[in-house]
Amino acid sequence: MSGRTGKSRSRSAAGFDPRAVAPWIIAALVVIAVLWAFFRGPKGADSPIEARLLELAEKRGVSSGSVAIDDPIRKVDGAFVRTWRFSFPSREARDGFVGDLELEASARHAPLLVPGDLAPPEIAVRMDFGTEAFDLRLQLIERRAEVPTAVPEPTQVPTPTPRPQPAPDARGRLAILLDDAGQRFDLVDALIALPDEVGVAVLPFLPKSTETATAVHKAGHEVWLHLPMEPQGYPKADPGPGAVLVSMDTAAIRTAVHSALNSIPFAVGVNNHMGSKATADLKTMTWVMQELSARNMAFIDSRTTSATVAEEAARAQGVPATRRHIFLDNKRQAAAIRRQLDEAVYRCRMDGEAVAIGHLDEMTLQVLAEDLPGITGRGADLVKPSEM
Repeated sequence: MSGRTGKSRSRSAAGFDPRAVAPWIIAALVVIAVLWAFFRGPKGADSPIEARLLELAEKRGVSSGSVAIDDPIRKVDGAFVRTWRFSFPSREARDGFVGDLELEASARHAPLLVPGDLAPPEIAVRMDFGTEAFDLRLQLIERRAEVPTAVPEPTQVPTPTPRPQPAPDARGRLAILLDDAGQRFDLVDALIALPDEVGVAVLPFLPKSTETATAVHKAGHEVWLHLPMEPQGYPKADPGPGAVLVSMDTAAIRTAVHSALNSIPFAVGVNNHMGSKATADLKTMTWVMQELSARNMAFIDSRTTSATVAEEAARAQGVPATRRHIFLDNKRQAAAIRRQLDEAVYRCRMDGEAVAIGHLDEMTLQVLAEDLPGITGRGADLVKPSEM
């Protein structure tokens, strides 16, 4: 009975005998300890490879700014290949880093491919972990000898040729013609308040054309026909009703000019509205000038193109003619208009006369109202356009 009682005490209720299993536990612990010691390797091998690479590089004098990580990263034959670039301050530091890599690769049981020639300024080392590999590009920081900065010889800055200036007492005649009248009547009061010498060019066949021409004539201003002529880009660019076109024959052009003149009472002459194509066509302009000559009309070339032959055709047909020298208000801004008016004064004092063309526009009328009263004192004598 006592023997059976002792045997039952040495077993658990489940029939487990700890004395029989104890040797297996001890053996398992020994195996784990050996494996841990084997794979742990030297100091640092248990840290992530990324941190270890940075640590080893820093020991060799490589700053964080001299490391480019994953530049680039790609997949080759099923393995992710990461490219890290290190810039070393010296060849000795780089070669020492290669030795550090050999020890690290051995500790991690990772194959390391090192080139046989370490002389080039950049070498490639590969550390392979199977599904992941590191391409390590090790280069030397290029050190350039300091070259003394050459002090350039001072260059001669060309002095601009000063603009010729008129003599202090020089004077000239200035004619001003305002285009595009006939579209609005609400600006006529401001227009007729200007000096009488300011002329007005009225577009034909508009609702306010005749009314405008009559009003400004009664106020003592000259009336001109602002004759529409074909521009480049016609018909997309539309000069308006009654235009002279290059495609017209002699009879059609004469009719167009005659009709337009009849629609503008008191007209003493003509200037072109648009007309960059028509005024460059000698045949067209000759036929226009023949009609003006028959009506004893003058002509002012607005010069909407540098290729114009209008003034040449006018003189050939005996039509008194001149040209526009200054556009006052291509920019409808007070400061810009004033600069152009100053230029017109300068031109008339230098050349003896000048023709300035502007538009029947609020801003232009305002500037002229403010500046024309004092223009005689600046050496410009206002005259009517026909006096040119």
